[in-house]
Amino acid sequence: MGWQIAFAVCCVCAAVAILLLLRARRAVEREHAEVIASCDFRQSMFETAVRQSGDGILILDAQGEFVLINDAAKQTLGVTTADLEMGHYDEAVTGFSEMLQREAILTAAAEGVGETQVSHGGGIFRLRFTELRRGGREMGAVCVISDITESFKAEDMQTDFVANVSHELKTPLTTVKSYAETLLAGGIDDAGMAREFLEIIDSEADRMGRLVRDLLLMSRLEDREHKWELAEGDVALLIKTVMKKLDGPARDKQLVVNRMFDEEAVVPVDMDRDRMEQVIHNILSNAIKYTNERGRIDVDLLPLDNCIQIVISDNGVGIPEKDQARVFERFFTVDKARSRSLGGTGLGLAISKQIIEGHGGTIGIESKAGKGTTVTVTLPKAWSRGRSGIL
Repeated sequence: MGWQIAFAVCCVCAAVAILLLLRARRAVEREHAEVIASCDFRQSMFETAVRQSGDGILILDAQGEFVLINDAAKQTLGVTTADLEMGHYDEAVTGFSEMLQREAILTAAAEGVGETQVSHGGGIFRLRFTELRRGGREMGAVCVISDITESFKAEDMQTDFVANVSHELKTPLTTVKSYAETLLAGGIDDAGMAREFLEIIDSEADRMGRLVRDLLLMSRLEDREHKWELAEGDVALLIKTVMKKLDGPARDKQLVVNRMFDEEAVVPVDMDRDRMEQVIHNILSNAIKYTNERGRIDVDLLPLDNCIQIVISDNGVGIPEKDQARVFERFFTVDKARSRSLGGTGLGLAISKQIIEGHGGTIGIESKAGKGTTVTVTLPKAWSRGRSGIL
């Protein structure tokens, strides 16, 4: 009887042990499955991030076969899925850069090249190479392709901006300094000379003041720090006001300035009146400056379905075709000497573009050298309606 009890106890213990082992095994299997699922999830996240990246990413194994190439890389390099499947990748990228051939990527990564830059199709691209290693063994390489064209352009513009500001300030400062030294050296005793020199100094000081004001406004507009004082206003009345203010300079050159729209027109626009007046004043004053004596300027206002257009045309000196794409750049002037003699800062059209775009509109130029220029400003109509006489 005793041995039967002992046997039963042993059987129970064995059963419990087997049950515990089975439970432990299931726990291990469950944990293993969770680890695999977690790895799969991380792999999926990694592949999704790589595929959706704005940079081109190439991942190769140690034999130079592609593990992954994302859509951005295909688009940048002009490589198709068919090129990859048929083994034509190296030939397809040769025109872009031989450094992007598979063997070249592995070599650059192994030699620790790090990064380099290549130019292609007017763009500038940064190539970054990283070697993949595990346990001291080479597993492959990663190449990241970044389009840095815009950042290069921004750096060039910043360099040009500093150089232009320095030049624009240096010229009047030199003039002021030389005339002041002449006066201090005894020229002040000559009343006629003193007055002439002081008038020049005053004019140059005004020029520097205009430049500083334009620079500050340009900075606020570009940094989106300018607070627009928007209110509904009659743009037709604003145009007529600016035309009246510039009547003197136009008469001095015997120019014919034609108002093409109805004198009684009322055209409402939601606008920052001071800034919009600055735009119209700049465009019309440019037309006056760059139109020869006895020339013609037409100012029109065209109400369309959902917008209005301000069109200012002249038959002046015009703008060469090669320069038209740059007229809205800061400090760009077609004739620098003439612009400087007329008191321009080279910022007027750049500021005007920022102001118009801040109002949700557009500004464009059409011109032919020697034939004249047409500037067209398009603005949204005001939301409110109901006043009599509104077009």
